[in-house]
Amino acid sequence: MEALDSFKRLKQIGEGAFGTVSKARDRRTGEVVAIKSARDGSSEAAAALLREAAMLAACAGNPAVVALREVARSEEGGLHLVMEFVGHSLHDIISARRRHGLRFTESEARRAMAQLLAGVGSMHAHGIVHRDLKPGNVLVGEHDRRLKICDLGLARSAAAPPQDARLEGTLGYIAPEALLCQKNCGGPVDIWALGCIMVDLVGGEKLFPEEDEYRQLISIVDLLGIPDDVSLMPLGITAAAPSKLREKVPEERLSPAGFEVLCGLLEYDPKDRLTAAAALQSCRVSLMI
Repeated sequence: MEALDSFKRLKQIGEGAFGTVSKARDRRTGEVVAIKSARDGSSEAAAALLREAAMLAACAGNPAVVALREVARSEEGGLHLVMEFVGHSLHDIISARRRHGLRFTESEARRAMAQLLAGVGSMHAHGIVHRDLKPGNVLVGEHDRRLKICDLGLARSAAAPPQDARLEGTLGYIAPEALLCQKNCGGPVDIWALGCIMVDLVGGEKLFPEEDEYRQLISIVDLLGIPDDVSLMPLGITAAAPSKLREKVPEERLSPAGFEVLCGLLEYDPKDRLTAAAALQSCRVSLMI
């Protein structure tokens, strides 16, 4: 395990409930890296970082997941993840475009989605579920503009025993079954999040901007209609309604072929949702990627 003083911190580039992410330079090689540090030095924080390191290590070789360089230890004994430096987040790019009245074209969006679907498909093939996909957890390369999935802090092995049902992830990108705190939420939660990201790209704004889980469930039902499986219904909703998704994403923003893929990503029932591999194949065939 390398000492943290092998790296010179340049500036802080991110902050969250977990702690901070800094841009740094490896004193030995000159390589620019990103260092993720926990807010405190508790054993719980160390365990969380090591769990994320294990998830990143399991994704080694996946070109759409940020690469783990090493785990470093500070003089105080704290653990830090040293990762490749990529660039701004997709959230930053979408927000910058929105400020100028711009959004991604369909061709730009489908290229981005192809990268994300391939990356998530590889994660799922290796038994890893991200569970917190959103534009803020996708980085855009400064030079090659390639996308890299980051922040695997909530990622879990699909083979792990079911945990107690609890809400995890980021509102606006959480699948209905996760909002309802169902157990055994697996890879389909990532597929739902990718559908929400697809709308972010072509629409320039969040599909579900609500600030609490119940309102988000109401919004999902209002937009997509009533699910066939009543177990996916939030309590107290009985009025039937047709899907309004096409009104939200009109044809001038997304072609019929692209819309078909989007609908497959945003199926209520996780069993009916497209897999990442199937969605990627649909993109390549129907959208001629």
